[in-house]
Amino acid sequence: MGMRIRFWLALWSGKLISIALRILGKKGTTFPGLVANKVCPDFIKFLGTSFQGEIVLITGTNGKTTTNNMLASILKTADKTVAFNREGANMLPGIAGALLQNTSFGGRVKKSYLLLEVDEATVPRLCRQLTPGWAVVTNFFPDQLDRFGELDTTIKLVQEALPPSTKLILNADDPLVAQIGLNRTQAFYYGAASLPVSGSKNPESREGRYCLPCGHELFYEIFHYGQLGIYRCEQCGFKRPQPHIEAREVRQKQNGISFRLSIRPEYREGDSYGSQTVTQETGKYLIPLQGYYNLYNALAAVSAAECLGLSREDCKQGLLKFVSDAGRMEQFALPSCQLTLTLVKNPTGFNQVVSTLIELGRPMHLLLAINDLAADGRDISWLWDVDFERLVSDGLKLKTVICSGLRAEDMALRLKYADWSEDLISINKNLKEAVAELEAKQILPNEVVFVLPTYTALFPLREILNSKKVSSSPIISHTEVEGL
Repeated sequence: MGMRIRFWLALWSGKLISIALRILGKKGTTFPGLVANKVCPDFIKFLGTSFQGEIVLITGTNGKTTTNNMLASILKTADKTVAFNREGANMLPGIAGALLQNTSFGGRVKKSYLLLEVDEATVPRLCRQLTPGWAVVTNFFPDQLDRFGELDTTIKLVQEALPPSTKLILNADDPLVAQIGLNRTQAFYYGAASLPVSGSKNPESREGRYCLPCGHELFYEIFHYGQLGIYRCEQCGFKRPQPHIEAREVRQKQNGISFRLSIRPEYREGDSYGSQTVTQETGKYLIPLQGYYNLYNALAAVSAAECLGLSREDCKQGLLKFVSDAGRMEQFALPSCQLTLTLVKNPTGFNQVVSTLIELGRPMHLLLAINDLAADGRDISWLWDVDFERLVSDGLKLKTVICSGLRAEDMALRLKYADWSEDLISINKNLKEAVAELEAKQILPNEVVFVLPTYTALFPLREILNSKKVSSSPIISHTEVEGL
């Protein structure tokens, strides 16, 4: 059977399955994409080569989904049409499914921009089928070591797979990401001058301790978190690239994070490190999310928008309108309380959630749902690298702690060794019952509620919470921006 015939069979069967799933009230994109790829292994290649608009690939350990969706919000604010894998299905079946949703029965992609969040290990397989115009790399942290292996392997996979013609948008503050641009002529960098939590010492374990080009230990002028910060190698001269976009005056409050941007004008291709020192200061930006890692997601999205030629006003409005979903600081208003659902999947990400909880400084109710299925990573020993001790030593008042999921007992044991009060900790492996237990608590207006699941517990919990919610969270206004 000719490959072209297989493509049309893949397209039509995938679209018919998608329609059937929608009729049944299902949102799945992965299964139609899986079928399409089985019928035609080059399905993505056929669609990609026929696409005439901009293709942006977004990868890295943390922040892919939020960055992807923030950039989509900015593009929509600018009245652009966008196809993207919104729910975070970032392997080939999910990517094929997202393309199916945005392709006509005649095989034409109906949007002007294609944003593809891509799992790090999937980048080589995707780039064999299509060539993105731009690639955003957010960060590299240890994650699912049983699947990815050592972090060096993941970095090498991404670095070698990105086509030479693809222009890069890189996190300057992560030395593991920044070094990817060393031998590239088209690299655009973003970063933060400092954060309220930045300091000269870093209590966290970090992977970027040594210079990848020469192997010597890096010297840090300032740490932000993990290996992110302002660094240099005193042996070979590798250092943090001067960002083309840099966040300044970063502030975090209960309703989000505000910041200003310093932007180097007239970005020139080939100016990887950039000799220009003249910058433009912009007005205040706001993201209606907690967590300084979300600042980096916003910087990545704004950098991509800047490279795509969008206006800065559209960037501001797109971030302001952004409503988090897919369990990334997602807000739910339940009859008994307002709660935040956010994915936790590795030590660095979880430690940033811990920092956010401490900075809020309010009495707190927690539900932690830990699974160890293939998509989570079978090895959950990473929980012992999360600094749960900080929540006790910093005096945060914990009112409720419910451990749920397949590895609820392991989570409870880790908290016990972190000196959390055993009287506070309960175990309920059933997610629905755990949510009901949380709802039954007497939650006061000044108290906050967080639900923290691993990946395979995330979507079942979203369904449970969506069935109970009474309203959506309001979008923050410009008046509130000025109050930050």
